[in-house]
Amino acid sequence: MKTGLFRIISVCAMNFLLNYLLLFPLGLFQYIHTPDLKMFGLVGLVVSGTTAIATVLFYRLVDRKKIRTLGFRMNKKDLLFSLTSIVVTVLLVMYVVMIGSEREVISAEWNLEVLSEGSFYSLFVLVFATWFISALYEEILFRGYFVANLHFLTKKKLYTLSSVIFMIFHIFKGLDLISIILLMVMGGVFLYVYLKSGSLLPGTFAHLIFNLATSHLVGNSEIALLTYSGDLGVFQLIIIAFYLFITIFLTNIFYPQTVSSTIKENLHS
Repeated sequence: MKTGLFRIISVCAMNFLLNYLLLFPLGLFQYIHTPDLKMFGLVGLVVSGTTAIATVLFYRLVDRKKIRTLGFRMNKKDLLFSLTSIVVTVLLVMYVVMIGSEREVISAEWNLEVLSEGSFYSLFVLVFATWFISALYEEILFRGYFVANLHFLTKKKLYTLSSVIFMIFHIFKGLDLISIILLMVMGGVFLYVYLKSGSLLPGTFAHLIFNLATSHLVGNSEIALLTYSGDLGVFQLIIIAFYLFITIFLTNIFYPQTVSSTIKENLHS
């Protein structure tokens, strides 16, 4: 067995065990979907932060490579991509939800008065930080670490393996056929962003804003700017489909030339 593949198995086993121990024996799983944003944020930071640190330490101590080689760069292009992704994704989710309301699939209304409440901003920062750490953890493991150790694979096999394992790691939240397919496609898109940008951060921001927008900024949370009741149904799939298309489109606009070979060179330096 190639060393890289053995390391992938090892780091995945370590992370899977850590996630299980934190979520179940410690009883933290109940807070993953809790409406209590303080508990959601604190638990999310603990779970994602712990596994992120463990993965980075594994890379430094077992792979014996400098952490920066995973790609934590944030230049002007990366910043513009991230900001554009954030704005476009939030507008997309809100727009589709409003269309769903106009079609009477759901009942939606603006909740902008929440912006006048002092608690909104502290909760927003906490939830944003939680989704950022969660997304960064997944980008470090499933994109950065996988590329570092599976450079001997063809791109097709790299995309397939990383996407499948990315999907499997969401098993604790429950999986059905549709979620399996969507998670694998999302995993592939985030890997595409990483390979094109050469940095983990653009994909992290694109990743976090989707989770934040669909889970908290739009919905029934304390910080929701647009609330709705009912089941989005097919409109949820429309949101995901357009989000993935827009993410690929923005990636090609901001990063017209692939840098996957550069990533490999840096990882071997």
